[in-house]
Parts: sequence; C-alpha cells; structure tokens
Amino acid sequence: MASNTEAAKPIIMNEEELKRKQREKLKKLQATGGNPRPARSLFLFNLKNPFRKACINIVEWKTFEIIILLTIFANCVALAVFLPMPEDDTNNTNLNLESLEYIFLVIFTLECFLKIVAYGFVFHEGAYLRNCWNILDFVIVFMGLFTLFMDTRRPIPVPPPAPAAATVVTGRPDPAVRRKKRPIPTVPSARGPSEADSGV
Repeated sequence: MASNTEAAKPIIMNEEELKRKQREKLKKLQATGGNPRPARSLFLFNLKNPFRKACINIVEWKTFEIIILLTIFANCVALAVFLPMPEDDTNNTNLNLESLEYIFLVIFTLECFLKIVAYGFVFHEGAYLRNCWNILDFVIVFMGLFTLFMDTRRPIPVPPPAPAAATVVTGRPDPAVRRKKRPIPTVPSARGPSEADSGV
C-alpha cells in the first residue's frame, strides 16, 4: 500500500508542475497581449525599456493597424493609376504619384522599424522576420530604400555650355568680318598699266 502511494506522488507532482507552468505561460501571454516577446530586441532593448514599450503600444494599437491597411490600399490605387510612358516621358499625374511614393515609403519604413524594436528582428520566437507577411513587407521596404539610394547617387545631367562667341544673327555682317573682307589698299605705282588706265 505504501509503495503504491509513493509511486503516485511523482505523478501528482508532475501534474502540479504542469499546471504551474501553464499558469505562468498564461500570465506571460496576458502580459504581452497574446504575442510572445523576447526579453531583449536587437540585443539592446529589454521589456522595461520605455522606448520599446512605446513601440509595442503603437504596434498593437488598433488604429495603427487600420492606418497601415489604408496606406496599403492607397498604394495599390496609386500603382493602378500610374501610367508608364516611353523614354522617360511623364505627365502631371505621374509626377504627383511619384511624390506620393515617398510618403508611402516613409510610413512602411516606420512600421518596419517599430515592429523590429517591439518584437525583435529574427533570432527569437515571434520575431519580425518569423512572419511571412513581415518578410514581404521587409523586402518591399528594403527595395524602396535601395532604389531611393541609387536615385540620389545618380549624377544630375548638366546642360552643355553655351558657345563662347554667340552672336545675334542679323542682316549685316559683323564689323570684324567686314574689316577682314575689306580689300587691302595697294600703292598706285604697284598697279599694272591696265589697272591704272582703267582707274583714270
């Protein structure tokens, strides 16, 4: 009888330990809003860091999620309205949409940065790049920033300099040209006899 009770004690202890672990896990999930968060993100920010707390509050704010969804929808509409033209031609609509792309890039970059600080980058469970949608967002943001960087490094085309001796086209020749075309006076004694007789 005693041996049976001794054999049952470890089983009871294991059940109690399992329940205790489940309660701790539940408390942790409730404290993190259902999203498991690592103790540190980017090896810098712990859960008590005020900046990380602010990032977590913003990312898990329902209005922030709605703003991001509306931005994605507006970006899709802008891509549908954009009209590609050959040989770098453009119109006013395309210019306005290109300016709007910078605003979209800033919003998506800010979302990416806030989520990386809040959940960590890749090494932890539930980190930013452990989600397939976040991987897609990160690739889009990276390509946008890379394109912007390459555009800023592209040399600005400089128009060719104007000719140094630009003259206004008129009916009269330039005075310097008239001087060059003026016949050189000759000494009368140097003329031939026919030229002297014709001059008389």
